Amino acid sequence: MKTQNLCTKPGRANTVYLYSTTILLLFFLLLSYISIENAASILSRALKEQFAFSYFENERIKEALAQTFGLKKGTEGQPLYMPPETLAEYTEGIVYKDIPYGSDKAQKLDILVPLSIRKGEKLPVFVFVHGGSWIGGSKNEALYSHFAREVLRAGYIFVSLDYRVYPKVRFSGILADIRKALLWLYDHIEAYGGQKTFVLCGHSAGAHLVALSTVQEGILPEKVYRATKLVFLLSGPYDLSAYDQTLDIPFQKLIRQIFFDLFEGKKNLEEFSPVSKVTKTHLTFVLVVGTRDEITPREQSEKLFQELTEKGNRVDLYILPEIGHGGTLFVLNPQFDLGGIFAPEFFRLLKSARLQYDSSE
Repeated sequence: MKTQNLCTKPGRANTVYLYSTTILLLFFLLLSYISIENAASILSRALKEQFAFSYFENERIKEALAQTFGLKKGTEGQPLYMPPETLAEYTEGIVYKDIPYGSDKAQKLDILVPLSIRKGEKLPVFVFVHGGSWIGGSKNEALYSHFAREVLRAGYIFVSLDYRVYPKVRFSGILADIRKALLWLYDHIEAYGGQKTFVLCGHSAGAHLVALSTVQEGILPEKVYRATKLVFLLSGPYDLSAYDQTLDIPFQKLIRQIFFDLFEGKKNLEEFSPVSKVTKTHLTFVLVVGTRDEITPREQSEKLFQELTEKGNRVDLYILPEIGHGGTLFVLNPQFDLGGIFAPEFFRLLKSARLQYDSSE
């Protein structure tokens, strides 16, 4: 099957960085005519209004996590971070922090190993890719790590990774980091008690990255792709051309230009859209989205589900009532999923996959 290499070509990195930075600089210089403070206020207010349910849901989630883990909530709209010692105690795991998989300071990952692991035992590996609109996010956020306990309890090693973001690199560079991190894990995870068997999971922009990497061959290294069995995709944008139409916000023209630059030109939106790249695979896909998600509407997940189904893939779609964008992460932990809306199913799916891995050894 013919595949395309989507990684950044050698020698382009500096050009990409300078070009992207120039666009952002021009953007902010233009905004300075009405003052940076006013522009930021206008944009912030518009985003709150357009994505109100998910925005305030995220604030409620932060408050619940802060109370549970004794963390300082901090400023509204800012992320809440999970200290490694808190994470280790809560998950009953050993935390290996900020392991480099590349030379850039953003190319780091965390590995959590359950304390219950037996000498000589090798566990399958659950890899999480965070979101952040391809321009931010961090593996250290509490929202991205509070469910690690469930992964460890199900008999997995938990890995959360960071990657370079725009404008330091454009999309091909981001995708190259996902490849690089997974290849590093394949080559080194046995030293941490892991086996070369992966479950991949992403949220939001992370779900888009994981989806594009798994719905077709040729993106991930072959040995990594074959070692992957199960894929969780949470609240992701999978059709970028349609997603572009949701950018109905102030300064739309400039923001869309930045969006197009991130994806290396408007013509590449389809090239980088998972819905247009679906093939028949050996994987099992689990798509999860909330009915109140205004940021990546359920239609995005429904369209990917349809494409995966039509190509003969094993796939399930879970549409969670009264859940917004960040809520699909919150309900992975039964301590917070009080209505039992998805946490029991998440744990069941992990345990079921673990049994299949054990029987295939």
